[in-house]
Amino acid sequence: MHFGHLNLIDFFIKKTDLDEIWIIITPLNPFKSKCLTTKEKRFKMVELSLSNKKDVKISKIEFLLDKPNYTINTLRELSEKYPENKFVLLIGEDNLYRFNKWKNYQEILESYMLYVYPRKTDFPIPEYIKTHPSIKFLKAPKIKNSSSQIRKKIAKNINVTNFIHPKVYQYIKENKIYIK
Repeated sequence: MHFGHLNLIDFFIKKTDLDEIWIIITPLNPFKSKCLTTKEKRFKMVELSLSNKKDVKISKIEFLLDKPNYTINTLRELSEKYPENKFVLLIGEDNLYRFNKWKNYQEILESYMLYVYPRKTDFPIPEYIKTHPSIKFLKAPKIKNSSSQIRKKIAKNINVTNFIHPKVYQYIKENKIYIK
């Protein structure tokens, strides 16, 4: 989690109708073949990043769900465990071009709102997705840095404290995460 993510969290808390943000740590994204570090270490890095954010919760709910972790299963579980809450899915625009490949994406659109923040994508977003009433495009700040760029700098032993919380960088170095 880098400062761009933290700026987005601030935007969603201050500029939308959301009361709080829940960060879900996933053991493995179904579209990825491997993780770069353990789920526990990712959880710790997010925890360190969010230490001063009062309207944010970090959840390990996907640690307990069947694998692979599909968003619809997580949303169902959250809605069942916390029926008093109305959940909204926050995603980057770059995820929309393949949203129709997500498991039960129609159910997500029928049951939940999606708040979409701008992200550069080289792929066209289907028109029926762009105009769906459950999808709300937000004029959120654009994230200029990417996690993969930051990981590459870490692998080259370049100090990245201007991109991530210093405590996270210290944790990464101490645990030799992303370092080859």
